Amino acid sequence: MTSASVDLRKCTGKIRHLDAARARELVALFRRPIHATGPGFARDCHDPVVAAAYGWASLGRSPGDTAEDVIGHFATHLYLHEVIRLPLSVARQLVQHRGHLYLDKLVTITNAVAAELATHAGGGLSLNNLRRLSAAAAWSLGHHDGDLSLNRLGSLGVAAAIGLARHAHNLHLAGLKRLMPQAAAALSHHRGDLFLEALPLLSARVAKHLARHRGQLHLHGVLQLRKSTAHALGCRSGHLCLRDLRALPPAEARLLAAHRGPLYLNNVEITAAAADALGEHEGALSLSPPAGIPEHHVAALIRHAGPLYLGGLKTIGERTAGILASQRGPRGIAGLSGLFIDSVKQITPQVAAILATHRAGELSLGGLALLTEDLARELVRHPILSLGGIASVTDRVANILASHEGGVLSLRGLERVTAAGLAKLRQNPGIELPRRLRLDPAAPSGAATPPWPSEAATIAAIERIAQAGELALSAG
Repeated sequence: MTSASVDLRKCTGKIRHLDAARARELVALFRRPIHATGPGFARDCHDPVVAAAYGWASLGRSPGDTAEDVIGHFATHLYLHEVIRLPLSVARQLVQHRGHLYLDKLVTITNAVAAELATHAGGGLSLNNLRRLSAAAAWSLGHHDGDLSLNRLGSLGVAAAIGLARHAHNLHLAGLKRLMPQAAAALSHHRGDLFLEALPLLSARVAKHLARHRGQLHLHGVLQLRKSTAHALGCRSGHLCLRDLRALPPAEARLLAAHRGPLYLNNVEITAAAADALGEHEGALSLSPPAGIPEHHVAALIRHAGPLYLGGLKTIGERTAGILASQRGPRGIAGLSGLFIDSVKQITPQVAAILATHRAGELSLGGLALLTEDLARELVRHPILSLGGIASVTDRVANILASHEGGVLSLRGLERVTAAGLAKLRQNPGIELPRRLRLDPAAPSGAATPPWPSEAATIAAIERIAQAGELALSAG
């Protein structure tokens, strides 16, 4: 986040009251249309409003668009964390904003306002201070075309759960500490990613229903699993995140390992029994083993049939490198798996030479920040290599990397390289570079003078809106 975007967020965070006219003015300040001119989207990276969009775009016109060639908008962020009331007339203006809309001070909303907010499109909607949600409001918000965040809801009735289940994007319900089986059954029909991060314990019935959910399922608050719960989740096919699960006894480990699909167990204790069981899991597996994990545990885990993320490894010796390099793809097919050891900060050329023999798929060493010539000579032999943490390379290292003959060599984090080194890297079509380094600086950008206010004018306008709101509050 840039310093300018932080200033804008602080400015809009001072707004506590809006009327319809000032809400309309605020939306106009944050409108950044995309015009159908030139190759790609013309993007002013110095504009703090666009910088906060992080490249997201929303296709479609808005009522405020006047130019005929507008085809969409940058999905900018509008933070209104201190607005304390939301009349229907104000809601009608704010839903015209194309981008993320944060209204995290509101404790309640009417059913009519919920129906209006449901028409907001082109970005997420955050209502993280709502304590209750009527069935009618839930049914309306279930139609919202974007991420929906309701992280302070402490309970969810069955009718409200049925309404939210109509939603088809990310749904955040991080405040729910209890979930009735009937509500879980309803949420299982939700079509986006589901975040239930505060549930500390799942009953078998709730787990059985949630296991049917087809999107990503995030159950970060679960600290332990009963056998019946492990069995239910083990029957699931699809993304499952149990980030804070610590203990995984042998029986539960075997039951959970039957799960098929991405499985995230980033804090689970890696015992011999857990390693043996999880080595049989099929699908991506993410773990954070301790730095001193025994080699026989690594050997058990490397049997895993799918991409393997080992986030806890800090250093790798030659023997451990040999075990990791022996990873096989599903059914022994090379290239269909991958090894992600992005916490490793440094390796020796000998370890690099061993890791370069890995053929199960991608090899990611995103934690490496320094790439010497010796390391580059060894690692460049790997066919699908990711070095996302490398921020700078010398000309000699660039020459070595440019000789890569595999499928992909990713240098997406590269920031500093000479013109000569960059020219060498660009000659290899298999090398991934950041967008700004891929583009030819001599090519015309197609960017025109932006038709929106300057940063200073934008901040001044927001401050006037905030001051007018304070006057209205004091007068009322």
